[in-house]
Amino acid sequence: MAKSKEKKKAPKPPENAPTVIEIRKELGARKEKLSKRKEAATKDGKLNRFDPKYRLAIKRLKRAQRKLAAEAVRLKPRKPPAEAIAAAPAAAATPTAEAPAAAAPAAEAEKKS
Repeated sequence: MAKSKEKKKAPKPPENAPTVIEIRKELGARKEKLSKRKEAATKDGKLNRFDPKYRLAIKRLKRAQRKLAAEAVRLKPRKPPAEAIAAAPAAAATPTAEAPAAAAPAAEAEKKS
């Protein structure tokens, strides 16, 4: 059976992460430079897409965009390992079992007084 051709959606980066804020600033600067390079590469209303400075500006913008996408994947919340999930209920059960045992001697001390 063939696999589905549908891709999963790419995760969105958290807005409050310091690395994401820095990358977004860099993206803004790259977009400004690209617009300047585009204006410079345009002659007689026609854009020269092969202008080296324009192409370099596009490449740098795409690089920053890939960096942001990679950061989103890196900062994506992960599932805890299966062993940690199995250990969590056992750890939660032990303090509740110890609490009544600790309360019993205190109750006996009150009865003696």
